[in-house]
Amino acid sequence: MPITFTSHTEAAHTYLVCRFDTCYLIDPSDHDEAIKEALAGRRLAGILLTHAHSDHVHLIGEFDAPVFIHKADAHLLFEDAHNGYAPGKHPYKKRLLDLRYVDDGQRLPLADHAIEVLHTPGHTKGSVSYLYDRDLFTGDTLFQGSVGRHDLYSGSLPELKKSIIRLLSLPGGTCIHPGHDAPTTIRHEHKNNPFYQKWHRQIKR
Repeated sequence: MPITFTSHTEAAHTYLVCRFDTCYLIDPSDHDEAIKEALAGRRLAGILLTHAHSDHVHLIGEFDAPVFIHKADAHLLFEDAHNGYAPGKHPYKKRLLDLRYVDDGQRLPLADHAIEVLHTPGHTKGSVSYLYDRDLFTGDTLFQGSVGRHDLYSGSLPELKKSIIRLLSLPGGTCIHPGHDAPTTIRHEHKNNPFYQKWHRQIKR
């Protein structure tokens, strides 16, 4: 099970996925000290970003580890007019970040296991979800009973529909860990998510 750092502010939830003494940090946005305490004695293999909005990336400059992001969202890290930082400025420095691009189907090794990258555009063009065993980290793509916005910069409703249908094709017991709000399961969303139900019917016609 991942370690969850639940945000009660506008920041996203942050997740720490570990296998033995190796970990990946997903969407570090809050709880800086608590994350570092949880990492004590463990190796941070990388930071995984579901997308480049400010409420998911705020702490990426606080850790000495490569930052994994889809190429279609990498530029958004530094475009404050579109990433949520304006009228402020992003706190991390580009020259100090070890940025690495991920793509659909890529597997990131985690000890004797791996985390699979699923490109799930719609909320942003470069949005991805990460699948580790039966845990799915969806960022702002899929929520309990809802889906992410598609009306922001680089968002797309047609792409979001395809991404939701794809994610909901995973096994029913898969646990969904969203960027905000409560966790859920694929099975629960099959039965209760009105967006999936509507879009699934449209595709079947």
